[in-house]
Amino acid sequence: MLLGGLAAVGLSLGTVRGALAQSPPKSELPKAKITDLATRWWKSRPPTCFQEWDPKTRAELEAAAREIGAIPEGSLAEVVQLLWQPGKKSQPRAAIAKGKIQIETPYGKAWAYLTGTGKNPPLVIGLHGGGEGAGSADEARSNWTSKGTIGIYPQGIRLIHDTWNSVHGERFVLSLIEIAKAQLDVDPDRVYCAGFSMGGSGTWFMAGRHPDLFAGAGPYSGVIMAAPRSQLATKEEVRAIQHGLLPNVRNLPMWYTIGLADDHCMPGTYLYAADVLEGLRTQDPGGYAQIHFTTVPKLGHEFPPGEPEKGLKFLREQVRDPFPAVVVWEYTTDPSPSPEADDKSTRLPVHDFYWLRCARPQDLQKIRASLKDNAIDLECSGTAKGVEGITLFLNPRMIDVGREVVVRFAGKEIHRSTPAPDFWTVFETLDARLDRSMVFDRRIEL
Repeated sequence: MLLGGLAAVGLSLGTVRGALAQSPPKSELPKAKITDLATRWWKSRPPTCFQEWDPKTRAELEAAAREIGAIPEGSLAEVVQLLWQPGKKSQPRAAIAKGKIQIETPYGKAWAYLTGTGKNPPLVIGLHGGGEGAGSADEARSNWTSKGTIGIYPQGIRLIHDTWNSVHGERFVLSLIEIAKAQLDVDPDRVYCAGFSMGGSGTWFMAGRHPDLFAGAGPYSGVIMAAPRSQLATKEEVRAIQHGLLPNVRNLPMWYTIGLADDHCMPGTYLYAADVLEGLRTQDPGGYAQIHFTTVPKLGHEFPPGEPEKGLKFLREQVRDPFPAVVVWEYTTDPSPSPEADDKSTRLPVHDFYWLRCARPQDLQKIRASLKDNAIDLECSGTAKGVEGITLFLNPRMIDVGREVVVRFAGKEIHRSTPAPDFWTVFETLDARLDRSMVFDRRIEL
């Protein structure tokens, strides 16, 4: 991901309006420069989330993007299209043939089943269950195939307990989502993750770490990392649950079940999480409203009657809001499980969350951001001591671009300006997720 940004400059409303009046029309976009930069970007961008940018190449692209500078008001969609178009002719990010996707990783080749076709289709990522030495993508493919969707069903790289929560599991799933957006042209506002057993645990993990990537999640019959351990029969036995997950699903629809007699993935952590989520819902009207969790008495480690069909139907009806008015972001720097001694990857840091970026996130920090009528209210708790290092990304769908944006922290105004659109912000935010929907053209840096 490209990091960094332009410092927000405070301008009077009259100054900004004057600048906008002098901006060139859309037809004067430097299209040749943008297309050239886009071609270089697609050819040099790391093909998967297992690889890092070459620092020299990244710096050169950043310098070229900053040089393009301001863009005309209203040109965001055209700029995104100019950046995206060369990707269709670039080198493929993954080998796709005979119903499989294959990528290179530090662990060797990794693969996933691929089903379905279509123009701008929804995407279902189905995660298999299993554990130490066990787990098959065949199981996920049989559970999570849905007519009219692209289905991707990865085979775990290392079959360990909590494969999908691992450093290689997370990087693999994120790579597949990027590949689907770049090579299969899936709709980024209709991406769903679902799984059963260990796949359910992994789905909860992905939903909590990356809710902004998904329109819905179905984490059936799994566990959430907890203390003293994840396998607990009752909620009373749970002393603490993995932070950096539950608060983050404020805007994410979820549908899942667990059997109260499940002795493979015991229900204690899910029951504990349900109480936490209910408390969050009560404290935050409008939040956590689309989370549907059902417990089934006497049911073991299996789907209840009618599932997962009911869940898939519900998920398919959901469309992501890429710019929710309220976001809540709790951070974890080292989610469980930690890398193993012989692991070939490290935990992927997360710097972007919906329309927020944090340059130096701290473990256990919590940020709440609300946007209404061109005013942004920020609240920080946990280890977050203030708003320094936070970037607020904006676009014309979120604000009245002709008016000032006011930022308040703890009720006190800390910033006021009329942010202008610039090419670097578009380029940087498109690169962050390869997401043509969740892209921005202006920013405020605090």
